[in-house]
Amino acid sequence: MYGHAGMVPLTGFGVATLIGFLFALFIAGLVLAFSAKLVGIKDASVIGAMVAIVGGGLLGLIVGGIVSLVFSVMGPFGISLGWLAFIVTYVWVIKVVFHTDWIRAFLAWLIAIVVELIIAGILGLMGIATLGMFHP
Repeated sequence: MYGHAGMVPLTGFGVATLIGFLFALFIAGLVLAFSAKLVGIKDASVIGAMVAIVGGGLLGLIVGGIVSLVFSVMGPFGISLGWLAFIVTYVWVIKVVFHTDWIRAFLAWLIAIVVELIIAGILGLMGIATLGMFHP
Protein backbone atom coordinates (compact mmCIF):
# COMPACT_ATOMS: atom_id res chain seq x y z
CA MET A 1 0.00 0.00 0.00
CA TYR A 2 2.77 2.46 0.87
CA GLY A 3 5.28 1.23 -1.68
CA HIS A 4 8.83 2.44 -1.32
CA ALA A 5 8.18 5.32 1.07
CA GLY A 6 11.36 4.45 2.99
CA MET A 7 13.46 5.25 -0.09
CA VAL A 8 12.19 8.82 -0.49
CA PRO A 9 15.17 10.46 1.32
CA LEU A 10 17.54 8.79 -1.16
CA THR A 11 15.70 10.07 -4.21
CA GLY A 12 14.32 13.39 -5.35
CA PHE A 13 14.82 15.88 -2.57
CA GLY A 14 17.47 13.69 -0.90
CA VAL A 15 19.72 13.79 -3.95
CA ALA A 16 19.05 17.49 -4.49
CA THR A 17 19.89 18.17 -0.85
CA LEU A 18 23.16 16.25 -1.12
CA ILE A 19 24.12 18.06 -4.32
CA GLY A 20 23.17 21.40 -2.74
CA PHE A 21 25.27 20.62 0.33
CA LEU A 22 28.30 19.64 -1.74
CA PHE A 23 27.93 22.76 -3.89
CA ALA A 24 27.64 24.99 -0.81
CA LEU A 25 30.66 23.25 0.72
CA PHE A 26 32.66 23.88 -2.46
CA ILE A 27 31.68 27.58 -2.53
CA ALA A 28 32.50 27.94 1.17
CA GLY A 29 35.82 26.20 0.46
CA LEU A 30 36.55 28.69 -2.32
CA VAL A 31 35.77 31.59 0.00
CA LEU A 32 37.95 30.24 2.84
CA ALA A 33 40.81 29.40 0.45
CA PHE A 34 40.59 32.92 -1.02
CA SER A 35 40.55 34.43 2.47
CA ALA A 36 43.54 32.33 3.49
CA LYS A 37 45.51 33.41 0.42
CA LEU A 38 44.52 37.02 1.14
CA VAL A 39 46.09 36.91 4.62
CA GLY A 40 49.24 35.24 3.33
CA ILE A 41 48.70 31.54 4.05
CA LYS A 42 50.72 29.76 1.40
CA ASP A 43 49.36 26.22 1.98
CA ALA A 44 45.76 27.23 1.29
CA SER A 45 43.77 25.08 -1.13
CA VAL A 46 40.10 24.56 -1.83
CA ILE A 47 40.24 20.91 -0.73
CA GLY A 48 42.09 21.89 2.46
CA ALA A 49 39.52 24.61 3.09
CA MET A 50 36.68 22.12 2.65
CA VAL A 51 38.36 19.79 5.15
CA ALA A 52 38.80 22.71 7.55
CA ILE A 53 35.15 23.70 7.19
CA VAL A 54 33.77 20.22 7.86
CA GLY A 55 36.36 19.34 10.51
CA GLY A 56 36.15 22.73 12.21
CA GLY A 57 32.37 22.65 12.21
CA LEU A 58 32.10 19.15 13.65
CA LEU A 59 34.90 19.44 16.20
CA GLY A 60 33.77 22.96 17.15
CA LEU A 61 30.23 21.67 17.65
CA ILE A 62 31.44 18.92 19.97
CA VAL A 63 33.81 21.13 22.00
CA GLY A 64 31.38 24.06 22.12
CA GLY A 65 28.54 21.77 23.17
CA ILE A 66 30.57 20.20 25.95
CA VAL A 67 31.74 23.60 27.24
CA SER A 68 28.18 24.96 27.12
CA LEU A 69 26.88 21.92 28.95
CA VAL A 70 29.56 22.04 31.65
CA PHE A 71 29.13 25.77 32.22
CA SER A 72 25.34 25.85 31.73
CA VAL A 73 24.91 26.48 35.47
CA MET A 74 26.32 29.95 34.79
CA GLY A 75 23.38 30.84 32.54
CA PRO A 76 23.99 32.93 29.43
CA PHE A 77 27.68 33.28 30.32
CA GLY A 78 28.07 29.51 30.01
CA ILE A 79 26.48 29.60 26.56
CA SER A 80 28.86 32.43 25.59
CA LEU A 81 31.79 30.30 26.71
CA GLY A 82 30.47 27.51 24.48
CA TRP A 83 30.39 29.87 21.47
CA LEU A 84 33.90 31.06 22.30
CA ALA A 85 35.09 27.44 22.54
CA PHE A 86 33.45 26.72 19.17
CA ILE A 87 35.22 29.66 17.51
CA VAL A 88 38.60 28.85 19.06
CA THR A 89 38.27 25.19 18.00
CA TYR A 90 37.23 26.16 14.47
CA VAL A 91 40.18 28.57 14.12
CA TRP A 92 42.51 25.90 15.57
CA VAL A 93 41.40 23.46 12.86
CA ILE A 94 42.08 26.11 10.18
CA LYS A 95 45.49 26.70 11.78
CA VAL A 96 46.32 22.99 11.71
CA VAL A 97 45.01 22.30 8.20
CA PHE A 98 46.81 25.28 6.65
CA HIS A 99 49.99 25.02 8.78
CA THR A 100 49.83 28.64 9.87
CA ASP A 101 49.73 30.79 13.00
CA TRP A 102 46.74 31.79 15.12
CA ILE A 103 46.47 35.35 13.79
CA ARG A 104 46.41 34.36 10.11
CA ALA A 105 43.97 31.52 10.82
CA PHE A 106 41.65 33.89 12.73
CA LEU A 107 41.85 36.54 10.00
CA ALA A 108 41.12 33.96 7.29
CA TRP A 109 38.10 32.75 9.29
CA LEU A 110 36.87 36.29 9.92
CA ILE A 111 37.20 37.38 6.28
CA ALA A 112 35.43 34.19 5.15
CA ILE A 113 32.54 34.91 7.52
CA VAL A 114 32.19 38.49 6.22
CA VAL A 115 32.36 37.41 2.56
CA GLU A 116 29.82 34.63 3.14
CA LEU A 117 27.46 37.10 4.84
CA ILE A 118 27.78 39.43 1.86
CA ILE A 119 27.13 36.58 -0.60
CA ALA A 120 24.13 35.37 1.43
CA GLY A 121 22.79 38.94 1.55
CA ILE A 122 23.12 39.40 -2.20
CA LEU A 123 21.48 36.01 -2.88
CA GLY A 124 18.72 36.94 -0.45
CA LEU A 125 18.10 40.24 -2.21
CA MET A 126 17.97 38.40 -5.52
CA GLY A 127 15.40 35.99 -4.07
CA ILE A 128 17.64 32.97 -4.63
CA ALA A 129 18.32 32.20 -0.96
CA THR A 130 17.63 33.53 2.51
CA LEU A 131 19.95 34.77 5.23
CA GLY A 132 18.84 31.76 7.28
CA MET A 133 21.01 29.57 5.06
CA PHE A 134 24.17 30.94 6.68
CA HIS A 135 25.63 28.85 9.51
CA PRO A 136 28.98 30.03 10.93
